[in-house]
Amino acid sequence: MTPKQLSRLRQLLWLYFWLLIFEGALRRWFLPGLSEPLLLVRDPVALVALMQAWPIVNRRPWRGWIQPLFWIGVIAVLLALTIGHGDIPTALYGGRILILQLPMIFVYAAVFNRDDVVKLAWIMLWLSIPMTVLIAAQSSLPETHILNVGPGGVGTSVFDGAGGRFRPPGTFTFITGVASFFALAAASLFGVLYSISLRNRGRIFCVGAGIALMVALPVSISRDLLAGYLVVVGATIVALIQSRAPAGRLVSGILAVMVAIGLATMVPAFQETSGAFIARWESAAKADREAVGDVNIAADQFESRVLGEFTRPLSRLDKVSFTGYGIGAGTNVGAQRLTGALTFLVGEGAWDASLGELGLPLGLAFLLWRTCLAIWIMQIALKAARRGNRLPMIIAGAAFLDILVGQISQPTGLGFVVLSGGLCLAACNPGPSSEAAIPS
Repeated sequence: MTPKQLSRLRQLLWLYFWLLIFEGALRRWFLPGLSEPLLLVRDPVALVALMQAWPIVNRRPWRGWIQPLFWIGVIAVLLALTIGHGDIPTALYGGRILILQLPMIFVYAAVFNRDDVVKLAWIMLWLSIPMTVLIAAQSSLPETHILNVGPGGVGTSVFDGAGGRFRPPGTFTFITGVASFFALAAASLFGVLYSISLRNRGRIFCVGAGIALMVALPVSISRDLLAGYLVVVGATIVALIQSRAPAGRLVSGILAVMVAIGLATMVPAFQETSGAFIARWESAAKADREAVGDVNIAADQFESRVLGEFTRPLSRLDKVSFTGYGIGAGTNVGAQRLTGALTFLVGEGAWDASLGELGLPLGLAFLLWRTCLAIWIMQIALKAARRGNRLPMIIAGAAFLDILVGQISQPTGLGFVVLSGGLCLAACNPGPSSEAAIPS
């Protein structure tokens, strides 16, 4: 592949990134009349990128990951049309997730290199500051305010939080976009701090970005974001240990986080929303206690919010249809077309939705694919950390749970699965060559 062709591919991948960040803004504020077509705004980009990158991605190890997706997607579409719901647009909308979108992980992995990942990390940090300002405004404004308007310019995109505050969507259409964005921004911050040499201005900027990330946590009223931050911090510690970093770097990082938290507590938005964030945890714990009795809050939240995503679907396998309801039925578009209402037609969780759509054999095959990919990416990141490249392991902190149990039926969630997984693998590529430096 020529340098000119690689340059065009990189431009397409950057366009995919920018459309992911501002797709919700286009649907809500700038082009509300095109809200429904804009659901597919990244699909043409993905199609062209896949076609142009095929000579690269049709090699080991990428081919071994893409081929199962293709066949699962094709078989699922055929089953949906012949045995399942029978709606062609719904089947194609669901099938594009497996055939068109998820393979983009490997386009990023094959085309981007470590320098591209670092550049994107800096951009994420720059975006995190205005994004924090935006969600702080959204959380305190009425749900009918223009900043909180829903897709198509109607309704609202905020959801009840606690203490009179809303869970804000930022530039996205749902709070999950905010959680994924800031988790990746946290990985970007630690990636920059521990992977490249910084001058004084860079360090000062990182402090400002760190404050924004800390403020965003209570403002978001999102338990998923807290889990994302904790996983990223854990992945960073693992990266430092595996790379045999001096103990001073770990201690200095801990001190920097403590300073950022201390400074963030002085920001009015942090002070005003901390109570709502705590109240959100208390109300969730109260609901759990009423359901299952007196429990340890932290342990129960971990069990219900993390382990439950795996255990609940697997405990109900005897109730899963063999052929499924049909791919696409678990998306909002599919539910709207099939029932006329926005509802969780085949399950709210990502694994529930996949099993309900695809049926028992195909559903389990797809979940096995996701599990194997998440584990493989973590193994690759650990090997890179042992060789002194900490960046993949740090980004894996933001990518692991998204790849494993992230919601892919929602366009923004799907986009962050693609982006975070692709960046983690791309961070292993040492130079501008398109040849991936990842073992097969």
